[in-house]
Amino acid sequence: MKDMSHKVRYRRSNSTDVEYGFGQLGSAYSDVAQLIVPPMGMVIVAIQFLNDNTPTVLTPELLGRTSGTTLGKEGGLGHNFPEIVYDASSTTAIAHTHTSNINGRLIGAVSNGSGITQLTFTSLSTTNMRVGDYVMMCDANWVIDGDPGPDFHATTPSPIYDGPFKRGVYIESIDSATQITVASSALADQSSWAGLTPSSSALVIIGEHQGVGGCIVGTHNDGQTFPKGTTIYGRWTEFKPSAAVPSANTPAGVICYFGY
Repeated sequence: MKDMSHKVRYRRSNSTDVEYGFGQLGSAYSDVAQLIVPPMGMVIVAIQFLNDNTPTVLTPELLGRTSGTTLGKEGGLGHNFPEIVYDASSTTAIAHTHTSNINGRLIGAVSNGSGITQLTFTSLSTTNMRVGDYVMMCDANWVIDGDPGPDFHATTPSPIYDGPFKRGVYIESIDSATQITVASSALADQSSWAGLTPSSSALVIIGEHQGVGGCIVGTHNDGQTFPKGTTIYGRWTEFKPSAAVPSANTPAGVICYFGY
């Protein structure tokens, strides 16, 4: 009988579950307050906390980036993973175009109006918008640290993309370089939905790989402690834990797992 053990031993799994879960693509342990950076071409996909820890750096993968404070700046469209882009030079929802996943794919101020379905952007081109993208409207002075909060408008509820309770407002057509027409996707709303009423508002556009909400730990959420035994999953390019002080029979530190 032919010996096939060498082929079995080195066969790659068709799933990343085992490789990520057991660190077969690599991992790093640390109990000091020092930066951990993954190998070239990889990201940190999971972090296991062996004791309570308060990270000071936890940077998500950046698939695109904007700069400056021009209203309506946009990030890249991304590939197979959620869009995570940001603008480090400003703070409000309008000017701070992306922080972590907070502002979707695009965001721009819209002209005031009452019960309208055709929206006019005051500072954003429709060039990179797509029919079918969902939208949410919020106050333009929303600050990423939550003071003031986003105050999303009731006329653009958080989307439910499928199923019997499907709802949300989406781009029905792109009418010009500055105008779009929106509609409601909820069957129950088709006859009663009366459009939007912007008042010093911004429109956040949610794309195929771009959500809304969240902020970067260590930058806008200082002091967040992850309790012992917690494992978080994501795609990070750098991570800096707080220093751990081990004691008898008490594990300390963190384990970072790498992946593609």
